[in-house]
Amino acid sequence: MADVERDRITRGRRRFRLLAVGAVVVLAIAGFVIGAITGGDELPSWRGNPPGWAENAGLALVGLGLLGEAGWFVYGYRSGRFKANRESRIWAVSWSRRRELAKQVRRDEPAAGEDPAVLRNVAEQMAGGRWLLGLYACMMLFFAGQALSRYSWFWTVLLLVMAALFVVAAVSIFRDARRAEAFLRHRPVGGGD
Repeated sequence: MADVERDRITRGRRRFRLLAVGAVVVLAIAGFVIGAITGGDELPSWRGNPPGWAENAGLALVGLGLLGEAGWFVYGYRSGRFKANRESRIWAVSWSRRRELAKQVRRDEPAAGEDPAVLRNVAEQMAGGRWLLGLYACMMLFFAGQALSRYSWFWTVLLLVMAALFVVAAVSIFRDARRAEAFLRHRPVGGGD
């Protein structure tokens, strides 16, 4: 890999990290503002304090979710998925270009003159994306535990929103992985396009 491409990959990763940190900061500020407006931990609840079983089950789910997240991150590191993602050539292209490449893989219709190696890289990442569902499922356990232990309408609404997002993400990831695998089957390594 040329130094120019390696620099572009590094810049793309740096740009993504900056966006991710910015999103976390914005969400933290929004959470602080919502907490200040609604009274923080004194959010309206259904029946005051949660019953003992709900609080205990909620704390257990929170712990299970956090342990699961840590386990999935260890799995991603040990399986080499993080390293493969870190060195991916896709970091060197813009978001609009990524969407365009993903659309070509989903439809199994590469554009004329498109670099087959880049399309294979996109397809391999899409096909290998199923492991992210474990991270999302553990996040759902965490939010479910919060909703139970807080016994609050706010956490319940947040759980329902997160569950809807999880379902959309799961369907999208499975569909894209299936289509990417079909794309890779039709174009074996070293085969002509």
